[in-house]
Amino acid sequence: MKNIDRNNLHHAYGIVRSETTVTDLLAFFERELKLAVTGNPDFFHGKFETLTIDDSRRIKDFAQAKKFSVDLPRIFLLELYAITHEAQNALLKLFEEPEVGNHFFLVVPSFDILLPTLRSRLSLQSLATANGASVGNIDIEAFLTSSLKEKIAFVDALAADISDEKKLKHEALTFLNDLEKSLYVAFAKNRSEHAAVFKAIARARTYMNDRAPSVKMLLEYVVLTV
Repeated sequence: MKNIDRNNLHHAYGIVRSETTVTDLLAFFERELKLAVTGNPDFFHGKFETLTIDDSRRIKDFAQAKKFSVDLPRIFLLELYAITHEAQNALLKLFEEPEVGNHFFLVVPSFDILLPTLRSRLSLQSLATANGASVGNIDIEAFLTSSLKEKIAFVDALAADISDEKKLKHEALTFLNDLEKSLYVAFAKNRSEHAAVFKAIARARTYMNDRAPSVKMLLEYVVLTV
């Protein structure tokens, strides 16, 4: 957490998730801030598949409640894979006029899921390292060299697992993010010629954050542009 100054904490951070981001943050809170992360009423750790407006309101209520400790900060660690536009708008004022001593850490799969108005109120941190060319058991390079039929079969299977709740929606978002990274490298010399691919990924990622997106349709839409 070398990019975060313990003596001058910003009121709200946006951090792209890596495999160790949350573990590193928890260690930072305990070691550098001397803050207990268990059994502490001034520490809130929430994990959200999709953060909704109701979640935002509960967070806001907690943020406005009286702190238990006068000397230590109150920390909100929010892990989220998607967030509705309504939820982001509900958080705007909270970040514009933060209560003294409150500090928020939003861990997200990509800054692209955040509205520009919300991003502008965050200290954006690039603490994540590259994830490589795979997502879990997904080999992105192998995916890119497979046939169109195989690509469609793969994304349909991923969408089916998400629909059956065998996997979470963030795995589709992670797939899109890593696909984008690989294509960005592959098309380094002629990205402008492949603008449609990057636009398709960005559009799919945006719609993926809707309340009830068709994951299958969005992933197939991207595959047809690759």
